[in-house]
Formats: sequence, structure tokens, C-alpha cells
Amino acid sequence: MLIGGEDSRGELPYRTVAFLAERPGTELPHIPGGHPCLTTYPAAFVEHMAKALRA
Repeated sequence: MLIGGEDSRGELPYRTVAFLAERPGTELPHIPGGHPCLTTYPAAFVEHMAKALRA
């Protein structure tokens, strides 16, 4: 599962995930914050993880 932080666009972690998301033709979902989104926006991260696990 890949996710991108909205505030990380252009940074190396974001560019890497965006590149990987292009390969299988999957969509790259975005969550608030930057690279450390788990610590800055834990609720958004948990919500995204729960949605991905239900899929």
C-alpha cells in the first residue's frame, strides 16, 4: 500500500512513492501532512490504513 503526504510533494520520499504508484497503474492516495504524517495527523493515517485493510 502506498500513500503520499500532501505537504511532501517534491520531496524524495514523496517522489519515490509517486514513481512506484505509476508502475502498476495504481492511484496514489493523499493524506494531510508530510512525510511524518503518522505523528502529525495520526487520525488521518489510521483512517487511511483501516480503509486499505478493509479493501
